[in-house]
Amino acid sequence: MKKLYSILLGFAAIIFMACGGNESGNQGSVRDAIVPVQEKLEAVTQEGTASISLKTMDALQTYDKANGTYVFNKNNEVENLTPGTVVLFEGHSLRKIASVSSEGNKTMVTTEFAKLTDYYKELDLSYTAPVNWGDDTAMAGTSVKVGTPIATMIQPMPTLLAAQASQSVELKTKVKGWDIEIKVEPEGDDMKLELVAKKEHLCSIKAEGKISSFESTSEIRISDGQTQHFSYDNRGMSGEMEVKFAAVGLGSEVAMLEIPAKIEKTILVQGIIPVTLRLKANLKIFPEVAVGSSSQVSMKLTYDSNAGFVFDGSRLTPRGAIEGANPEQTGDSNTATPAIAGMGVGVEFPRFEIGIFGELVVPYLLLDNTFSSYLSTGLAGGAPPCHLARLKYKSKAGVTMNFLGVASIHNDYTIFEKEKKWTSEGSYCD
Repeated sequence: MKKLYSILLGFAAIIFMACGGNESGNQGSVRDAIVPVQEKLEAVTQEGTASISLKTMDALQTYDKANGTYVFNKNNEVENLTPGTVVLFEGHSLRKIASVSSEGNKTMVTTEFAKLTDYYKELDLSYTAPVNWGDDTAMAGTSVKVGTPIATMIQPMPTLLAAQASQSVELKTKVKGWDIEIKVEPEGDDMKLELVAKKEHLCSIKAEGKISSFESTSEIRISDGQTQHFSYDNRGMSGEMEVKFAAVGLGSEVAMLEIPAKIEKTILVQGIIPVTLRLKANLKIFPEVAVGSSSQVSMKLTYDSNAGFVFDGSRLTPRGAIEGANPEQTGDSNTATPAIAGMGVGVEFPRFEIGIFGELVVPYLLLDNTFSSYLSTGLAGGAPPCHLARLKYKSKAGVTMNFLGVASIHNDYTIFEKEKKWTSEGSYCD
């Protein structure tokens, strides 16, 4: 049966909640949502669809995202769902029913993956919402997930710890010989990052940065069951990142540290469709510092940026720019070696993941900052000497549109890429 939704204004709040695993209930995500300053939802549903109201979602006890299983307090609305029906669980998720069973005062629902186009035949959805780190009322209900960093050197190490309720994320751990400390917390209207990595007496890295509050905006249009338009943008974000490192005889083992400490905000469009933003940070270390060599850096980048993309029905185009960028050296950035040596440290911050109804559509929307120092003396091969310090900053988006019914869009896109080089007097660098 077709249903027409034309809802002009909804309600919302902010939610920082643990992702994955089991969720308990639904009231937190509905009552604590960011309020869009502009929103629109006009839609016609497909045949063979149904919806579970927000009121009924209050009866949700647990939800296991990994296997799509819901457990409700016994409820007639849920019990009447039939296998094969694509169901919108308002404010929560979109799934296809596999089975429904009741036992005692519980109703269990098992489900399968469903696409947004399986539910909507026609859809015109848009919103603009402020993401404000300084919202004390919203921050008071923060729940964040903290885990052990994943080190991609030889084997990943995805060991997770329990979630903690806090306005900040703080983690200390040791991975593959690296002592890691990370702290993410609000400071005024900004979100601040402090990240320290040390490896014995060989290397010390310190990254300090922040991002401002910004505006999240998106549009989705579906016509006759086909997605014709999808866009997303983070607008008006200012930020800074300063990195200092010093390494002596560190060697050449590359380290990729994915730190699964996430802060989440959910925008609830028209009180029905949840759009979740997850903020993360990653650290990458690229050393070539043999025994007898050393490398150090002290650099800072400040900037204003817009970043996003638009899909027009046939192709996806990245869009955005960085303005007012000011890359600078804040201290010594040099390398000493009898031959060739250097080191680079990359910090991905901010790194956002974006989901709709809990389905990931933007695996990453990030700014990748790489700080490096390099020296080639030219003694080994007779080439001219090169002593170079460099700060590269690049914004990228990974977009996967299978949930929106477009399997062909599953790619990585560069939004902008810039760099600043400093060379020492007498250097000849390409």
